[in-house]
Amino acid sequence: MAHLLGHPGCMQSLRADLQDLQAAISDVSSRAGTARFPSWKFPDKVSCELDLAALLEQYSYDQNNPEFSQHSHVVLLELVVDR
Repeated sequence: MAHLLGHPGCMQSLRADLQDLQAAISDVSSRAGTARFPSWKFPDKVSCELDLAALLEQYSYDQNNPEFSQHSHVVLLELVVDR
């Protein structure tokens, strides 16, 4: 798996999954109310208040910086847990 960390195709798929997951969470929250729990990734924030669009923009694939891409890939995986 280490050779896939930071791979643009894997990251694009993960980003799409996060967007789908966020849409499902928003749908359920609109019906049942928002669950207010501390964020796992950002413990100083409430999970439901994270700006996922901004995080997806901040942590994206960078062809010129493979180390940052690998870091971003890990952050995206952690956001799945956080959701």
